[in-house]
Amino acid sequence: MAPDRNDKIPTSSIVMKAIDAKTFSELEAFVKDLEARPTDRLLRDLPDLVGLSESKASIIAYVLATKFRHADEDGRHTIRESVAGTLERLPPGEERERVSHVLERLHGLQNAPRVTGFE
Repeated sequence: MAPDRNDKIPTSSIVMKAIDAKTFSELEAFVKDLEARPTDRLLRDLPDLVGLSESKASIIAYVLATKFRHADEDGRHTIRESVAGTLERLPPGEERERVSHVLERLHGLQNAPRVTGFE
């Protein structure tokens, strides 16, 4: 059966890596790719990433929380607003709930001190 023309096909390389990551070593490489990915691109791919699985959504939340802790105040604001915007655009369902959990995690870190280098 041919795919429906309206089916959403993920084109982001990180989404494709997330789909393919099944073994521990593949998941480990996926996390390293997430950590290295620019925050704005990770935020852009958030709706597709959280739709994959609960466990991968938890990994995404962890990486975003880490990026949030390392960001300056403007960066934190950008991350919060982007995640909130994604939440508003998603229809009710699992993906929306997963993005809601990401946002709740960020709100819990709102007053956390900024993490800087570990010299």
